[in-house]
Amino acid sequence: MNQKEILEFAKEAEISEEESRQYFLKEEALEIEEQKALKPLFDWLVLPAVELGAGMGDFTEELLQKYIKITGKLYAVERLDTTAARLKERFKDLRLEVLQSDSTSLPLPDGSAGLVISRMALHDFVSADGDVAKALADCIRVLAPGGVFVVYDKIKDGFADVETQSAEGRMERMNVQLAAIEGKVCWGLHLLEHYIALLGKLGLKDIRSSGLDVPDTPGYAGIMSKTLKERRPAYVKRWGPEAGKLIDSVLEDFAKIPPKALPRMIVWGLKQ
Repeated sequence: MNQKEILEFAKEAEISEEESRQYFLKEEALEIEEQKALKPLFDWLVLPAVELGAGMGDFTEELLQKYIKITGKLYAVERLDTTAARLKERFKDLRLEVLQSDSTSLPLPDGSAGLVISRMALHDFVSADGDVAKALADCIRVLAPGGVFVVYDKIKDGFADVETQSAEGRMERMNVQLAAIEGKVCWGLHLLEHYIALLGKLGLKDIRSSGLDVPDTPGYAGIMSKTLKERRPAYVKRWGPEAGKLIDSVLEDFAKIPPKALPRMIVWGLKQ
């Protein structure tokens, strides 16, 4: 946290400098709790780790800085070729190898990884049938016996109706609706019990979980409203006029939904 970040966020969220400072303090506390939960899963690693859905590499950077040993190895898996190319440009760390692939067919030998982790990705998983277990089966193949599969994601526990009680929950619902326009299925937000059941379906044992409380984001609806308005042309170009109507609906809902954050859960299990 630095003063520049505090002031920039205060301006973006249209809140006071002190409110912004308090938010950053809570975020720092969350990062500490995240490390406490994840570090023990990486400390014992001898074989490489695999990150699913690396995207632009923000979590990749965290993994390299905080969790992967100096002598360790990390495979960052990214489906899109352009994004994979950016990852290769961004990181010059010899411990990292970027794989352009998806979870259904990893270019790694059987039993070659000690840990596979998916962070903030499964709730956005889109496929023709929505079968997440089938899509993750190859991730279990590359795990060595005793290896760990980790899901770190948003959950909707604690909400009676997440879409009307959390602006973030409403935003996540939009991804489900956009996928439906294309005739596809987005897995969407789920309860902790569903993630535990998923890991059980994958054949993992000794399944455990650790919950993280996430601070509410001041000005969340305002920030996301600006973002959606900027993205409208691109959304309409990709998904057609229905996407524009969907954005209007979300913007209308944002006006009456509180900025309650979704909790996060780290769930992991062992391959026998």
